[in-house]
Amino acid sequence: MPRILHNNITALWWRLMTFHSIIYGEMKVTMKPTRRRFISISASVMAAGTLQANGVQAAPQKLELYKWQGVAMGAAAQMSLYAASKTQAKILFQKCESEIERLEAIFSLFKPNSDISRLNATGQLRNPNFELVELLSRCKSYSQLTNGAFDVTIQPLWKFYQTHFSGSNADIPAAELDKVLKLVGAKAIQLSANKISFAKPNMAISLNGVAQGYLTDKISDILRQDGFENILVNMGETFALGTHQDGRNWTIGITSPQDQNEIAQLVKMKDQAIATSGGYGSPFSDNGHHHLLNPKTGLSANIYASVSVIATDSLTADMLSTAFYIMPMHEIDAVWHKFPQLQQAIFIDFNGNITEKRV
Repeated sequence: MPRILHNNITALWWRLMTFHSIIYGEMKVTMKPTRRRFISISASVMAAGTLQANGVQAAPQKLELYKWQGVAMGAAAQMSLYAASKTQAKILFQKCESEIERLEAIFSLFKPNSDISRLNATGQLRNPNFELVELLSRCKSYSQLTNGAFDVTIQPLWKFYQTHFSGSNADIPAAELDKVLKLVGAKAIQLSANKISFAKPNMAISLNGVAQGYLTDKISDILRQDGFENILVNMGETFALGTHQDGRNWTIGITSPQDQNEIAQLVKMKDQAIATSGGYGSPFSDNGHHHLLNPKTGLSANIYASVSVIATDSLTADMLSTAFYIMPMHEIDAVWHKFPQLQQAIFIDFNGNITEKRV
């Protein structure tokens, strides 16, 4: 046996034979390793030491990149992961598809029997799914942290715009807008584990600005828990876990708001999420009215052409890209420190100029 390895095992033996005190709650337990325990550890150390001494290392398993494409929450969705076989990848993708279907049954406005559809229809929901309570709790918190810039109770305002511009291209009547604005405000969401309700009649919520980020995180968690360290998940927002197998970071393109067929900027990512908000995605009219509405004024925000946020999780990136799109830069500066998950924001103006803000 090499002397270095022998000395290491001898030192380990004396450490193991020393009494150790461990605190469990209020109880102090003193333990001494058994001989069987020492033999087991010694064998492991000797095996590892022998491999190291002989310069032998296990060859890394060759993995192939597999991709999935589909639809989640009404948007195009993709997954990329490195797996040992096509069969393994297929099983994982099917598992993720089941989770997508389950969460859509909670969050989708397009499913009449979803939790959110039933809540909006009656103004209350008893025994809600945990995921809806969890997500709405985060939404209420972020509404407060962004001083109301992020607000999921925007749905009546969105429907008002949709109805108005389906029959006219005229500006929004101020008096009618004021009436609808009275239904907006996340503080009026009454939330508990057993019941969700609205404090005012005719209120409604939309999770379109956040459910995709939440779903992206949940799918990423499934793959990570199954032992996958290098994955790219896009359920409307994108999460990059690890790298390519050769160590390259994932490359994400930010769409140009001036030309959606062009890429405005490439971003290298590892263990990060990115979300982008832009009024160009769902315009109501040709004169600046779109779906990203300011909850305070009721008007479409037109400070930036697009805002992309990079964070450590997709939910944070999703919520803050929506909030920051509505907020002037000085307001963003004032709340930036409240979000430890936040890493970077990329602002593109209407001339295509790019401004970046980092931690």
